[in-house]
Amino acid sequence: MLNVHGYLASLLFLTICFFILISSTGCDYPGEPEYEGTFLSNHKTSEFSVVDHKGRTTTNFGRNESPSLLTFLFTNCTDVCPIVTSSIRRALALLEDPKEVRVIVVSVDPEGDTEDSVQKYISKWSLGDNWSYVTGPEELLQPIWESYFVNPQLDHSVKNTLNNSFSMKYRVTHTSPVYILDRLGKAKILHTNPIDPKSLAGDIKILGNK
Repeated sequence: MLNVHGYLASLLFLTICFFILISSTGCDYPGEPEYEGTFLSNHKTSEFSVVDHKGRTTTNFGRNESPSLLTFLFTNCTDVCPIVTSSIRRALALLEDPKEVRVIVVSVDPEGDTEDSVQKYISKWSLGDNWSYVTGPEELLQPIWESYFVNPQLDHSVKNTLNNSFSMKYRVTHTSPVYILDRLGKAKILHTNPIDPKSLAGDIKILGNK
């Protein structure tokens, strides 16, 4: 006669062993240290070469001395973008040489991010020469957005002003990931909101020491 209790006990034991094995090995990548952000084992990065706010050619590939950061913002943003900018600045301040880390900002509002508004944003946040703010025609930026899973949506609302003229107010709904790129420009670690400056700085250091 089948010993049901013994069978169930054995099945339960094997199930527990299975989940212990999965939890201890399933999320690890051999040879990779523990990161605070999400480790990207196989992100298929599309190479881009664009011009930043200073007229410098900015790319996500090549050989660099230090890791780089890549994020997506727009100058008229009043919610998440200032928080992301502040978090990156605070993270860089925790590094031994903050200026060694290049920060690439790709606009998600190419129409609104004019040369003047970008310069004002750079000045407002006292962003150094290691920051590159990239904007341009939507057809130029679209492949970059898609490569890093950013899909900006523009919401328009019309407000009647006191002089009966119409002004356009808008906001861009978008994600603001911060990617850490390795020395070759490949996205290796992803941080999402809320971004902890200490965690971001720690991952930059770890990746920089590899």
